Amino acid sequence: MAVFNKNTLTQVSGFDNQIIAGELVFNQKTYWNLTLNNSDGTPRNLTGATITSQIIRRQLSNVRDSRYGLTFDIADYSPPPSPISLTIANQNLSGGSFTLVIDESAWSVVSTDTQLDINASNPVGFSGNITVAIPASGSTPAQDLIIFLLFLVRSNGVTN
Repeated sequence: MAVFNKNTLTQVSGFDNQIIAGELVFNQKTYWNLTLNNSDGTPRNLTGATITSQIIRRQLSNVRDSRYGLTFDIADYSPPPSPISLTIANQNLSGGSFTLVIDESAWSVVSTDTQLDINASNPVGFSGNITVAIPASGSTPAQDLIIFLLFLVRSNGVTN
């Protein structure tokens, strides 16, 4: 898994926001089991919450492996693609947990994409977020918890 430069991650998520960032291989399937906790470490009760996730293709440039991790510039892709919904599975809202499913084959990246060339200096990139929409409860107002996402997709060494 790639190590990302802190400044690169800040470009995507800001200074104090949570982010999941990773480097994927073309057509890789994986998942992340996530549990949201209260400040005391106990699982947060998310009963009534709605959890959604979307990503969108981004243009990466100036990708470099620096002393402090991968660094690059990220911008809107042209022409602008449609957002892609990711699957949220295994929801245990009372226990604060769910699974984010990664199925890169559904992201409209094709094997002939030039950014998948084994020698591509700027790989395919996606950014997005997971939104946990928590409804109002009593005197507590509604709240959205946002976890940012950043994925680079590289050649598998066979494709292209």
